[in-house]
Amino acid sequence: MTRMSLAAVNPNLLGGAAYGPAKAGVRTFMTFLHTTFRNQGLRAITALPGEADTPILDNRARPPAPRERADMVRPEDVAEAIRLAVTLPQHVVLQEIVVAPTRQRDTSADLEISRWAGAPADVTPQA
Repeated sequence: MTRMSLAAVNPNLLGGAAYGPAKAGVRTFMTFLHTTFRNQGLRAITALPGEADTPILDNRARPPAPRERADMVRPEDVAEAIRLAVTLPQHVVLQEIVVAPTRQRDTSADLEISRWAGAPADVTPQA
């Protein structure tokens, strides 16, 4: 079982340039494990949580406001999904679990801020 991120499927600037590809690599590896060892009883399960209310969000160029965080996935939501997956009968596997918030927030302003974070002072955002 591995927990990663929906950035494996939808990479963007919020996670950074390396984050999405790294998560995609782990996803591919988990698929490899599943297809290679499933007949030996290995259940390789990948959990792909959407934006989750964790302290890592405090490091973003624009940390989400408390109201935005209220609608996000919580760590215990992901834990519950994983608990469900591993307690299913041995003859069943949930290869991938997407745990996403019911309400998707608009991240367009966050992406724009992230696009220009760290840019040289003489470079200005495109209007």
